[in-house]
Amino acid sequence: MIPLTGKKIVVVGGSRGVGRRVVEVAIGNGARALAVARQEGPLRQLAQEVPGAEVLSLDATDEAAPAKVFEVLQPDVLVLSAGAVPPAAPFHEQNWQEFRVNWETDVKIAFHFCKAALTRPLAAGASVILISSRAALHGSPISGGYAGANARRYSLKTTVRRNLTGLDSV
Repeated sequence: MIPLTGKKIVVVGGSRGVGRRVVEVAIGNGARALAVARQEGPLRQLAQEVPGAEVLSLDATDEAAPAKVFEVLQPDVLVLSAGAVPPAAPFHEQNWQEFRVNWETDVKIAFHFCKAALTRPLAAGASVILISSRAALHGSPISGGYAGANARRYSLKTTVRRNLTGLDSV
């Protein structure tokens, strides 16, 4: 693991699940961590239970969200773990509204924050970590758009890396 002492870490989707655990481990290893999430209740709970956790409630799918987050804390490490709970139904039983949930949330968040990381830009040496699902590589019989949305998030890392390095292949 990279040394975290003194690092500034932003975790989008940091109030629950994997994101919350990233916040806990970061703080436990000497980092300053900002948890970003939509719902204030889980953020308040995190702030009460994890001394030192900083929290910010906002809709990360909003185009202006990265600027708001980076005004609070300019990260050395940006972790994108936020995403919608996918509808649990086979593909053929979903309508477009259900299928697109993860595209309109998971992919949109990754798009806005990766774009901001490139255009703002983040400081030299900063890292962007996109947390995805195994479904990105293997699909899922009950997740509809979830697997495809996570595959797109997974592929964004190559797109971002190519934009940063100027290389055609990485």
